[in-house]
Amino acid sequence: MPEKYRYDAFISYRHCELDSFVSENLHKKLESYTLPKSVQKKIKAGRTKIERVFRDEAELPLSNNLSDPITEALANSEFLIVICTPNLLQSQWCKKEIETFVEMHDTRHVLLVLAEGEPDDSFPEILMHENVQMVDEHGKEVTVSVPREPLAADCRADNDKDRLKLLDNVVLKLCAAMFNLNYDDLRQRHRERQIRRRLIALTGTLAVVTVFALTCLFFALRIHSQNKVISDKYAGAMATASEDLLSQGLRKDALYAVRTVLPDDDRTPSNADAYYALASAVAPYEVENSYFPTESFKVPQDVRGFFVSEDGKRALACCEGYFCVTDIEEDKELCRIESEYSDYAVLNDTGVVYLNDALEAVYLDPETGEETILLQDCKDLFYGPDAKITLVFSADGITGYKGLDEAFFLSLDACGIDDPDYWVEDVSFASDGTQAAFAVSGFDTTRAGLIDLTAGRTGNLCECEPAGADAVACHDGVLYICAENDQTEMMGAQSTVLTAVDENGTKTDADLAGTGFYEMFYGGDGLMVISDRLAYVLDDDLAITNAISGYMDAVCTLPYEEGCVILDRSGSFFLEGLFSDVEKTFSLYGHNEGTISHAVCRNDRFYVRYVDSERIVIYSPEAAACNATGSIGDATPFEGHPETGIDTSGFEGIDQISVDFTELSDDGKYAAVSSDDGVLYIFDASTGKRIRELYNTGIVMMHTSFPYLARAGVYILENRVFDENFNLLSRLPRGEIAAIGKDEKSVVLLSVYSPDTYYNVPILTYGEMIKKADALLEGFAPDRGICDKYSIDDTGEQGIR
Repeated sequence: MPEKYRYDAFISYRHCELDSFVSENLHKKLESYTLPKSVQKKIKAGRTKIERVFRDEAELPLSNNLSDPITEALANSEFLIVICTPNLLQSQWCKKEIETFVEMHDTRHVLLVLAEGEPDDSFPEILMHENVQMVDEHGKEVTVSVPREPLAADCRADNDKDRLKLLDNVVLKLCAAMFNLNYDDLRQRHRERQIRRRLIALTGTLAVVTVFALTCLFFALRIHSQNKVISDKYAGAMATASEDLLSQGLRKDALYAVRTVLPDDDRTPSNADAYYALASAVAPYEVENSYFPTESFKVPQDVRGFFVSEDGKRALACCEGYFCVTDIEEDKELCRIESEYSDYAVLNDTGVVYLNDALEAVYLDPETGEETILLQDCKDLFYGPDAKITLVFSADGITGYKGLDEAFFLSLDACGIDDPDYWVEDVSFASDGTQAAFAVSGFDTTRAGLIDLTAGRTGNLCECEPAGADAVACHDGVLYICAENDQTEMMGAQSTVLTAVDENGTKTDADLAGTGFYEMFYGGDGLMVISDRLAYVLDDDLAITNAISGYMDAVCTLPYEEGCVILDRSGSFFLEGLFSDVEKTFSLYGHNEGTISHAVCRNDRFYVRYVDSERIVIYSPEAAACNATGSIGDATPFEGHPETGIDTSGFEGIDQISVDFTELSDDGKYAAVSSDDGVLYIFDASTGKRIRELYNTGIVMMHTSFPYLARAGVYILENRVFDENFNLLSRLPRGEIAAIGKDEKSVVLLSVYSPDTYYNVPILTYGEMIKKADALLEGFAPDRGICDKYSIDDTGEQGIR
């Protein structure tokens, strides 16, 4: 390259996908190409390669003039290489580059690369002609434009892979022109060089064949080992994905995720974590009143409360500044309404009633979006599902609506309200749908009363003493009012006054220890009064008959038989009877250990939202997998290992463990040692060798049992099932192991909730568990979005057929 040129070539191209791909790869190939030694001697300047090629990598703005760096690069380039496609002719910038180069140099130093289309559609017009000096018929010199055929190389192909192969030949054509060499000669030398390189490579390959053969087995074994590690890690990832999916109510998706990584016919699982996740989703050992996550639907993350329609088909989510209605079955949002008073919205049996920014009560049909204004100057809304009546509190009184129709109107006077600027403290509906209790407060008084929903009249009106009402309830014509006792609070004590008012206005009071009782309802034969930590059961004379404590903030309460069930924020159920022993247990199966923010029970299904979750999980009841019996039957009573203590002094590393409890397996082979930091250690009882360290098992060993079921090949510690290598396989219902089945494949559990209830629990083999999973998955195909999100293999290559 003469010294006056800084660049061997300047590549001009349109900045679009194909043109950029060709220019970028051509740039690399040109600067990496070296002339064969056999032709280097023909080059006068002794050059052996293309040293510098200019290619602008960013789309430059269109202007009337080229930028100074581009103009300078064109002036200092010996050749101009133009990437020709139909896109090129649309670029005014490329046109300016070509015109500027031709003015500075000539068309003979312009080389074309045809990447797409035909020459007539892709070659610039300026390069298809050249000006020559000729003498006309009068003997004068004139400039005439004559057609010319520019030097062009072709790299057109159907795909990028073939186009890259053709670029090798393009480089040869361009280099032949730039070095003033014969193309055929250069191509022949290129082929000879390739052949020599292949011969050298073949010779080298033959030289290492022997070594390769000797090491092939080693690498094969190593690859097999690495593949096994990768497969195991993937199986572990699917176990984690399954747990997450199960917690969202996507039970079959959870099953599918781990079923894809578990083989069909192995006697033991290939990955213990995946098998445990599979067993959790199959749930083969559950007893009565277990609720399983069967589906879920999406709600906004800023939801502050939600309601579910009586038929379970719609949900209303109240959020910050708006509310939305969701079709639960389709998992899609039907409508979204902005309202400053978004918390004042109810989902009744036909649609939605809400307060808009003008404090108007509006009826909304969520299917059509049609709205009807019911009432103006409103204060609050409540819906009684049993009565199918929506109560609207306004500045004029209380109006009851059935759908769009007004059922009754009660004036302020009729409700005993003397302050039109009142606010509503609480409203509660009787379980039979005939009455509703209400409490409202004005500037200095709180008044409560009953509404006869069938006749549209009020009764039991009274002024609350002490002033205020935390909760109200009603049953059989009796009004109940719960309020904090201000006097005892001033004296340092904390108590609540419960008042009952009958139809004659007679009041009966009772003092309850504690404050903050925010919910009351009458269930069975008694009144339930509930706070965030404590609940009382009272009879008709307001005498305390029972109390429930220990829960962490009730998020859902419902009457049950002669008592109630409380679901708290931790996902635990609390069940108490009023006049009989508890015979039922409740549990949310697959509960993700998260904190529950809201929960609703409709038609024996629980709708649960966890804190910060964008989905509401639906838990549905399922038939018990294990039979309840009144005795252990013909099973062998289990007494455990006869030894009462374990000498752990010779156990490996025992001096570094803060021993809490110890237990010996009934076959005498293993000792389980729990530490006070929650770690469970398994030792060989005869040698003292440490076998396993188990974390996060949730096992608290206090007088627990440790049986071995020979035919099932499992150990049971507390209610966890382990294989013989102490991999955690599954979990049994809570209960004490009372007996071992004659087949040594089952156990009999004594319920911790009912002293006379036993459960016969057959321990499933691996194959039996897989069959149950496949039966649940029959005909199921996971959603494509779920597979992509969790990287689930849905090809069916393993596990699922």
